This record gives sequence, structure tokens and C-alpha cells, in this order.
Amino acid sequence: MSLTREEKRAFRSLLFKHQDGIAITAIIAVLEQHQVFDFLATEKTSSVAKILQKFPQFHAGYLNVALRSLASQGILKYSVTPQEVCIETTSKFSAFQQYTTHYVYFNALFVYYYELFKTPFQFPLPDSDNLIAYASYLTSAKNTLQHDAYFSTEVALHLEGVLLAPLLVYLVYHADLENTETSSFLEDPSLQKVLELLAMYDGKSLTTKGSFLFDKSYAYGVTTSYTPIMRHMETYLTGDFLPFFEQDRLGNEQHVFRGMNVWGSGGSHATYFNKFDAVLVDIFNRPLSEQPKGIIDVGCGNGALLEHIFDLIWNKTQRRDDLSSTKLILVGADYNKEALLSTKRNLEKANVWAEVVWGDIGNPAEIDEKLQTLYDVRLEELLNVRSFLDHNRPFNVPNQSYTGNLLSTGAFAHRGKQLHNSDVAQSLVEHFEKWKPYIKNHGLLFIELHTVAPDVVAVNLGKTPCTAYDVTHGFSDQYIVELNVFLEAITKAGIRIDATHSYHFPSDEISTVSINLIQ
Repeated sequence: MSLTREEKRAFRSLLFKHQDGIAITAIIAVLEQHQVFDFLATEKTSSVAKILQKFPQFHAGYLNVALRSLASQGILKYSVTPQEVCIETTSKFSAFQQYTTHYVYFNALFVYYYELFKTPFQFPLPDSDNLIAYASYLTSAKNTLQHDAYFSTEVALHLEGVLLAPLLVYLVYHADLENTETSSFLEDPSLQKVLELLAMYDGKSLTTKGSFLFDKSYAYGVTTSYTPIMRHMETYLTGDFLPFFEQDRLGNEQHVFRGMNVWGSGGSHATYFNKFDAVLVDIFNRPLSEQPKGIIDVGCGNGALLEHIFDLIWNKTQRRDDLSSTKLILVGADYNKEALLSTKRNLEKANVWAEVVWGDIGNPAEIDEKLQTLYDVRLEELLNVRSFLDHNRPFNVPNQSYTGNLLSTGAFAHRGKQLHNSDVAQSLVEHFEKWKPYIKNHGLLFIELHTVAPDVVAVNLGKTPCTAYDVTHGFSDQYIVELNVFLEAITKAGIRIDATHSYHFPSDEISTVSINLIQ
């Protein structure tokens, strides 16, 4: 499939707006049900604290996350001060209120997809008439409101995302689909009807839109994997959400479909790992005396990153010539004991020598002690690597007051309670202070996720999946801060950032991912 640059840009924009829809639809449905929007329409200017006074049934932390997501869509204005979080309606708000009923209607789809994802793959799709009804509804609304620019360019695409993205993920991930052109599922009349109504199928084959979105379906994987949160948004905002932070009797997480999450992450992160690899090649092409004794991956998961790093060193660096005389120590550390077993098993299968150790990212001293006891190596003698992990550390209440110059615009919660942005920043500073003694020799190389200020996201709709990041991470008690806040925290911890190995994506204005080597 050959697309022009303009076509690629348009389809990527569509993909991002689909993810926006997945992120905000359930939020809108719950807030509408509780008449929060009517209150805001009357008040015009308010705050999270005042909204909670009017609606005490809400959990402050998650309500804050919800309101910020709508600010990222330009529906509200969101500002953080040292004293409070201010909320204002925008010129877009009144137009938005006309269409909340559409979001409420499409919110029911999360119930359907939640149950679908929980069961073994089945095809033809169960209750496919239901999907046809939603596709027909959307087609009718688009025809009726075709001259309404706001509905056509935003609302309709949000609703389409709620219907289409989980469907594509289900087909491609759960069916292990590799080639849409030869797949028999396209012969199913009900699916053909849904795809045809969504301009994905022309009666004979997939359209250009259909081919692109099927090919990029992994990009929906991470957002869609949080369907359990979207399905239970009412509970998260007003009910007993704590069971979702526990594991079921089989050890599975309740708030996310982890396998789908890993699949989506793997497909989406290839671009970042190219830069990551370049830093590793530079390090392991240095004189042997300047190289670390090995590598430790904290948060090793299934060991895939360690396996990749070993292959990279073997095939792309001069260190390969010294492996026989100078052993390269590889260690996988993880908080999850099942992950450690998976790492050990997968690396042995790949014929990669490695050890594993239980470790908490928030307690490097304990990891160091275990390394010395078990493997006679110090944490500071290794290159530390990790990917998309520091924002997912358990929150520790800071010991000191924050003295940084920057205050994040993020919305942060811990088990439903609202966290002050200065505490989140100071907790990050103290987190890096713990790591400082162990990375001073060979550094920490890591990839991290970031938020972007809502007003910036609002004028760049279709250019970033930031709204989806903020919602899924906010409701699962993760702490993504802006790139500049993140870098300031590292500096405040007394750690140097290697400017020659510092990258951010996709642009200076919208930096949602960074790679840094620090020590």
C-alpha cells in the first residue's frame, strides 16, 4: 500500500482521534449522568474543590484526571496553581453539550468489548447485529450533521474510535491475523456490513482507510487494553474501585488486559528503540576498561529487552571480541516473580546467559545488596537500563518540600485520592536521589513517557495520543509528567544528563517520549 505524505498524515490524525474517543467517552457519560456539565455551564468558572463540594460522591483524584482529559480536548480550561486546580468552560463547551447524548449511547460498547476480550477468541463475532446498529447510527448522525464541522472532525471520529479500534484489536491480536488480504474473516457478511458502514470496505476488498488501520491496529493496543477501566468508569469515579488494583485467582491484573498491552507497546515502540540501540552501541564500542561489567534491566518483564541488548552487542559492537575473556553480566530485575521466571525461561531458550533478581524500582539499595550476595557484583558496576517504568513506580510520600521552578500541569491520583503536583515532582526528585549512587559510574539509560499541557494538546488534536495516555495512566495510578519537569527533577537530584544521548519524540512542542542517559 503506497500512500502520499498527506494521506499518511490524515490517517495518523484519524488514529489519534480514535484514541481520544476511547479515552473520554466513558468519562463524558458518567459526568453527564451526574449532571456535572449542567453545573459547569451555570458556574462557568470553578475548581476541582468546588465541584467536589457540589458532587461529594466523586473520588477527588480520578475526578481531577477526568476533567483534565476534557481540557486536553479544548472543552474545558484547566490550570494548576500551588493552591488549587481551576476549571473553566471554553467557547467549545456549549457546542460539546449538544452531543453528550451520543457519547452516552456509545459508552455501552465498552460493556460489549469488555466481555468479548475476557473470553477465548470466537468468530463470527457474537451479537454482530449490535455492532451494525452502532455503525448505522453513526452513519446516520454523520449524514445529518455533515455541515457541522465540530461534529464531523471530532465527535464523529471519537465515536468511530470506540466502535472500530477495539474491533480491529480483537481481530488482529486475538486472531493472530497476519494478512488481511487472504483472511477468511472478511467473508463474514456481518463484519463486511460494519466495515462498509465505516468506509473500511467497499464490497470487494478493504479500502485505503481499511488497509491502513488494519496495518496499524497495534497502535490502538495500549489504549484498548485499558477497556476494564472504561467499562467500570462509574465505579472508578464514584464507587469501590479498589478490587481493580488486585489480581484475580489466576494472578491476572484486573484493570488492564496485560497481554494486549504488551502487544500494543511492542508494535508502537520500534522507533524509540532505534535511538536506544545507538546509545548502547556507543557505550560498548568504548575501550573495555571504560565499559560496565554488564547490564541490569529493572522491570525486565519477559526478558525481551535483555535478549535484544545481547544480540545488539554481539552483532553491532566490538565487545563481542572480548566476551570469551571478559564475561558480560546480564541481570533481569522485576517486582513480579512470574516475570522473573518468564525472563529466565525465555533467555535460556534464546541461549543468552543471564541471572534474575527480585527488585523494587523504588529501592535500589536492596537490589544492590542482593546483587552482591547472589552474584558478587555491585549495582554501580552495571549499566542500568529500563523502558517506560519510572512513571509506573509506587508513589512514595516525599520527605522534603518541592523547591523546583516548574510545576506540572498533570492530574495525579493514588487510590482515588488527589495528589498535589508539587508532591509528585518532589517524589520524583527523591526517587532519582535514591538511584544517584548506583548510576554514577556507568549511568542509567532509559525511555520514559510524558504528558503535555492540556492547552497545548487542545490546539494539536490529531497530532498526539496524549489524552489517551493521560486517562489510562491517571486512572491506573501512574505519574507521567512533562519532559521539562522530568528533566528538572533529575537535575535537582544532582544527576547529570548526557546531552549527546538525549532524545525526545515526536517534536519539541509535543514531547511525549524521551530517551536519556544520565549519571
